[in-house]
Amino acid sequence: MQEEGLLPGFVDVDRLLEDGFALGGDGPDQAVLHAIKVVQDAISPGSVRLIMELSSGNLRFLNGYGAGHQQLRQSIAGWKLEFVAGINDEAGLMLHSALCDTDQATLPCDNMALKSFFISAMGDWLRAHADAVLAFTSGSTAVVPRGEFLRQYLRPMLLEPLQDRLDELHDFVRSRDGMPGKLNAAESLNEKSGAEATLYNGARAEFVPTQAGWNFRDHVLLHWQEAGHTLHDRESEQDLQCTLALSTQPGEDGNPHPTMDVIATLTRYEWDSVKQELPGSKQRTYMGKAWARVSLQWSLRLQWHVKPDGSVVLSGQTRKGMPRTDAGTTGIYVVSDPLPHLLNVHRICQWWDNHPANLGVVRNDVAAPLAVATTKVFERIALTLAPEGNRHCRGLRINERGDIEIELGE
Repeated sequence: MQEEGLLPGFVDVDRLLEDGFALGGDGPDQAVLHAIKVVQDAISPGSVRLIMELSSGNLRFLNGYGAGHQQLRQSIAGWKLEFVAGINDEAGLMLHSALCDTDQATLPCDNMALKSFFISAMGDWLRAHADAVLAFTSGSTAVVPRGEFLRQYLRPMLLEPLQDRLDELHDFVRSRDGMPGKLNAAESLNEKSGAEATLYNGARAEFVPTQAGWNFRDHVLLHWQEAGHTLHDRESEQDLQCTLALSTQPGEDGNPHPTMDVIATLTRYEWDSVKQELPGSKQRTYMGKAWARVSLQWSLRLQWHVKPDGSVVLSGQTRKGMPRTDAGTTGIYVVSDPLPHLLNVHRICQWWDNHPANLGVVRNDVAAPLAVATTKVFERIALTLAPEGNRHCRGLRINERGDIEIELGE
């Protein structure tokens, strides 16, 4: 590709105004590449090593601030990096997620900032040409790396709208504001995924990446006392979780399809421990404890299918479980039924069905726009990988590396 002019023989990444660094430029600054070496090891048939060495050129960087800064240069002749990239079954190079093996680097310089920028710039340049390289090297199968599919497609169209709706929920850590009984901070907790949350800093939970997709968790436990002739130690706990997982699952036709499962669960737990003054004694005696719990869940399964005309459509299946409850008492805690005594299950179920991130909202306001955009997204991917426009999607699957494989055909 370099010899035919389909891939530049030099690197030019200019971030001088933004970050104060630039790789390459004009004249003697031009970062000229030797021929890129592609090495495949027999013991790792699913990946290759790309060795990139500069024959000449400079790193440019700013020294000083304001109008009086100087532009300095560092020669990069002989600097070398090695990247590891995946290949598909037809030897198509998948550079979208190429990783730099810095142990194999030759960077004769003591300045860590310059070396870090060089590694970052070379990686950005390599991935910027990933589509062209994949289109040139692959045959009828194109590959979209899993990370890119999640980041560029599912994150803005599924995760971010869902995150916005979860942010609208009232934070359970504030549920006892203005109510009697001082909160015991030492016995309480506020766990928010993706955030350093305390009982008072107002941090909200965020989706965090996992191997399968993303997880969201908002877990709050509040402990307080209600004093009087009878002393009540109380706890109120809520655990709200949402999981987004990309996998291969059978569809209604019995065939495997790329699938995104959205699963939301809510658990509410309450307990009350009682100590009471006995006649003739000022000491409080433990009388017993009651507890109650309710768990709710819904799921939305989104599956991508290829129609006979080559268009890709997204189907959705919803599932909603019945509330699961359990309750009990210990000691001589006297109550006929601890469940309604401690929990209003009907009200919790109503909230679950009507809050801003409920199943209906996610299905209609999040999944429906995603389904409309699906066909255009895959058409755009196919056009990028087959610019002549004479090949369309004929099959779709998740391969053993977790990447999205698109079978292109006439």
